[in-house]
Amino acid sequence: MSTLKKPLALFILSLIFVGTVLFLVNEYKSERSESAKAVYKETGELLEDVADEANRFGNERVGELELIAKYIAIISDDKEELQSFLKEQNSKMPFLAGLGFISPDGEIMAADGSRFSVKERESFERAMSGHITTSELFSFKQDPNLQVTAISVPVNKDGKVIGVLSGVTSMSDIIHRLVSDTSLLGTVYLIKNEQVVYTSGDTISEVDSGQKSQWILNEIADSPSGVVVEDEKSASYLFYKMAWNDWVTAVDSSGHPDMEKMLAKRWHYTFIASLVLLTLIGSYLYILRLEKIQQRAFRQDVLTQIGNLLKLEEDVDYLQRVKQKSCTIILLNLRGFKNINNWAGYENGDRILVEVGERLSSGLAERHSTYRIGGGEFVVLLPGSRTREQAEDITSELCDLIQKPFESVDHETIRLNVYAGIRNVDVSLNGHAAQFIHDVVFACQEARQLIKVPYAFFTDELEQLDNERKLFVKELSDALNRQQFKLVYQPIFSFQDEKIVSFETLLRWDSSGFGMVNPIEFISLLEETGMILEVGDWIIEEAALQVRKWRYEGYPELYVTVNVSVKQLLDESFVSRVSDILLKTNASPDSLVFEITESVVVEDSEKALQTVTKLNELGISTALDDFGTGYSSLAILSLLPFQYLKVDRSFLDDLDSVDSEAASVLRGIVSIASGLGQVTIMEGVETKEQLDLLREIGADRIQGYYFSQPVPPDQAFELLRTT
Repeated sequence: MSTLKKPLALFILSLIFVGTVLFLVNEYKSERSESAKAVYKETGELLEDVADEANRFGNERVGELELIAKYIAIISDDKEELQSFLKEQNSKMPFLAGLGFISPDGEIMAADGSRFSVKERESFERAMSGHITTSELFSFKQDPNLQVTAISVPVNKDGKVIGVLSGVTSMSDIIHRLVSDTSLLGTVYLIKNEQVVYTSGDTISEVDSGQKSQWILNEIADSPSGVVVEDEKSASYLFYKMAWNDWVTAVDSSGHPDMEKMLAKRWHYTFIASLVLLTLIGSYLYILRLEKIQQRAFRQDVLTQIGNLLKLEEDVDYLQRVKQKSCTIILLNLRGFKNINNWAGYENGDRILVEVGERLSSGLAERHSTYRIGGGEFVVLLPGSRTREQAEDITSELCDLIQKPFESVDHETIRLNVYAGIRNVDVSLNGHAAQFIHDVVFACQEARQLIKVPYAFFTDELEQLDNERKLFVKELSDALNRQQFKLVYQPIFSFQDEKIVSFETLLRWDSSGFGMVNPIEFISLLEETGMILEVGDWIIEEAALQVRKWRYEGYPELYVTVNVSVKQLLDESFVSRVSDILLKTNASPDSLVFEITESVVVEDSEKALQTVTKLNELGISTALDDFGTGYSSLAILSLLPFQYLKVDRSFLDDLDSVDSEAASVLRGIVSIASGLGQVTIMEGVETKEQLDLLREIGADRIQGYYFSQPVPPDQAFELLRTT
């Protein structure tokens, strides 16, 4: 995971968590708001019910006592009947704690037969004056723990008050029954004379002197009715209202079941949020773990499980810039490893690469790290300073390790050759890992040309040579745009027709900085840098235009050959680009022959066969170039559908007579080519003796300096006219 992706993942996960929390909070607030509204409504309705019940109760008791008082006026003279009547009425009125008749002198005849003096004198005297009164709270004589109030109704007889009927009632008992019978929600308080007389709940207390009661008394002191918001978040409201006889009824919504449910739901949402958070934390830790695995994979060669080029660059920079240590970089390249893959198979090739990595990792006593940076390219990095001689000794030891025999899957012995580059990186050097690795690669390329030892040490001289080559490559990259490339043509002579029938197209570079450059010096660079694709297309197009012009000028059967590199032939779009060139130039496909070297089979024989077949179907013939210089020349002749066979000039070196061994070999080649329907072209003919011998051997065509060296188009045309 890149440095940008990790913060992005953290941001996304954080966004998910914040979004989840906001959603849950919004849901909770919405539900809480709805519940709070319902609680507010229910609490208000409960208060109305309680207040109405208190008013109804008071009015009904007064009415009942008035009726009893009228009857008592009739029987007041008969004390026994009065006593019996009071007892009977008391038993019929459960809402009254006691019933009694008070004579003018203040003696109370209770329904239970007891006699005692009136306690609430003020209320009694007012009743004697003809008013219906209610007393303040007092302790009931028969039950001192019970706080009651007395309703006093005057008993009138013949227009005169003859006594008072007193009904003792407990409002708290009445409210308690109401709450118990209806299962009302919330806590109900009954208040009289700044005293909480009753509190509903699991435990009934006639006088609540607790903190809650005191708070309620403080809150309702200034107004006879209203609403006190105790805690809006938990929907704790206190509704209160004045009821009958200055009783205050209050309902507190605290502890409402709906809000208790919301509290449980809050913990539920908190649990969900915590679960989401833990999940996201786990996801992020998993992402970090995957990142570590990915980072390790990015820096590790898949096949050998050792470091790759990226890991090498990081380690070199770390040693030089962080640890401030010098180091030695040794690049070892397995010579011709592609050939191993071709003849021994990729399974054996992979097995050898793995073993090479193991040998390099464990073969040195000195501390080091091993990397595979390419197909057959391995690097050994050694921390610390060392002399050139010490570095070369270590390199020689590493080369010996690789050159020891390998055993294939089929138990065959395989031996490898290796060449190496060495670069000592001093801590004082200014530069970065990529530059130092480039230096060791260049040294390795130079080692490929050496004979005495298979390694080259990067020196100041090599650095200068590398700089010159960089300049050379830069100049080469601009050559096409600057029109510095030129085409020259070397004639091909036919024995049968006794004339020139074709020209080989060859590339020349007239550089403004380096003069006329030998093709050997720049063709390989074109292939290495990939510029051969663009330059190759230009060559084909220019050659097609030239042969079309020559055909138009009177040589309708003339054709030209064009050298096609391995990189061109194996490029996916090569055939389609050639087809486009033919359309663009209006050249005939049979005016072109593509020369292909045997190395293409080593690279990818299957792809080569597909491309050559498509070219033949397009109408373009193909020739096997430099026949005899590869590994499996005879096998290639039957593998790919060539129409021409160009025999390498090396076969002419020992051709001194028709009876020589070289002549016999050439006869065999001509015979095989003839049997395959291929036209033979002998390269490198420079003398008349060679010409005559090749004519006698049976060669079809020849090419060489005997007729002409490669010449510009106008000179080539003159050769056509004069030969």
